[in-house]
Amino acid sequence: MNLPNKLTVSRFLATGVFLGLAAIPASVEGHLLWWKIAYLMAIVAGFTDILDGYIARKYDLVTDFGKLIDPLADKVFTVGSYVTLVGHELCPAWIAVVLVAREFGVTGLRSLAAKRNIALAANNIGKAKTTCQMLGLVFGGALWVGWLPLETCQVAWTWTLYGVAAFTAYSGWSYFYENRQLYMQDT
Repeated sequence: MNLPNKLTVSRFLATGVFLGLAAIPASVEGHLLWWKIAYLMAIVAGFTDILDGYIARKYDLVTDFGKLIDPLADKVFTVGSYVTLVGHELCPAWIAVVLVAREFGVTGLRSLAAKRNIALAANNIGKAKTTCQMLGLVFGGALWVGWLPLETCQVAWTWTLYGVAAFTAYSGWSYFYENRQLYMQDT
């Protein structure tokens, strides 16, 4: 278990703490403090995503475990975060459905490729999609905990969500288009 893998595992833990704190109802006294702590945990979790990949590549610490668990940690964190925004009525449910559908679709495509001994690496569009989603979460989180006023940011937030959904859908489409030979063959 090298440092990048430890960071990835810590992202699971930070995500769990974040989701647990984010689930505290608004009716609980002091909920806003807990939500702010949750938001900071989400930022820490997002930072570990940047850091683990950087360290793994820079110091040649890429492992099979990391290749498997890092994308899973990313998916749990990202989808959990957008579902949290849905629960706090800051994001329409269809946006979260687009994220989940893209992740299931690409995971299925990777499984199909693996059966044919082909490894589908993350492409640049997928990496840009993750960056777009993370920036959306930073913005949405700041709105959620009241660090930005929703009333004055509503238009920008709406366009951010549309951008996240569009980029996520485009990213999924690009994986399917670039790898169409996997599902266009009869074998």
